[in-house]
Amino acid sequence: MKLTVKSGRDDKIHIFIDSEYKLTVDAEYWYLSEFHLLKDIDEETFERMESEIEKRRAFKKAASLSSARLHSRYEIYQKLLRSFSKEASEYAAEKCEEIGLISDRDFAEAYASELQSRKGMGVSRIRLELRRKGVDPEIVQVVTDSLEGDEKQQIKDLIERKYARRLADEKGKKSAFNALVRLGYSYGDVKSAMEEYIEEYLEENEI
Repeated sequence: MKLTVKSGRDDKIHIFIDSEYKLTVDAEYWYLSEFHLLKDIDEETFERMESEIEKRRAFKKAASLSSARLHSRYEIYQKLLRSFSKEASEYAAEKCEEIGLISDRDFAEAYASELQSRKGMGVSRIRLELRRKGVDPEIVQVVTDSLEGDEKQQIKDLIERKYARRLADEKGKKSAFNALVRLGYSYGDVKSAMEEYIEEYLEENEI
């Protein structure tokens, strides 16, 4: 089979086999690869080239994703699977981790802080969300153990911001209670914090 290439836009190389377009790859990869000097190529070598180029494209996509925001390795892998094979996706995610573009520890620390400060989640819910992102359980444990804050006070702050008016009747109290438990706070802490809030704030302000 005859192999030819043509330069394209944005430093792209288009690859043709017997004058039929097959693949596109970036010029940097192409001219450093073992394939760029070939004029003729057999089926086995073409399949290997195709596999290597897919890995390269998957890596480029992974690098782009990781530069936009922090991701877990599992997140990157799952996003790559939408466009690439399992083999290429695994390769790209591993490569990004090896060279420091992906760090599950950095991701877990940032994501846990966001869930706690912006979404008001308790530690147990944060652990669940991190596991859903594919973060290793040991990293999850270390990161969540380092979170600061009094959960009972966090519950009171959430009540003040979001649920205070619901506490005027039993139906509203039940709704607020369930919402706070879903955020990852224990039944005991929610019950205690609600009782303290009612005593300290609702009676004082006659809400």
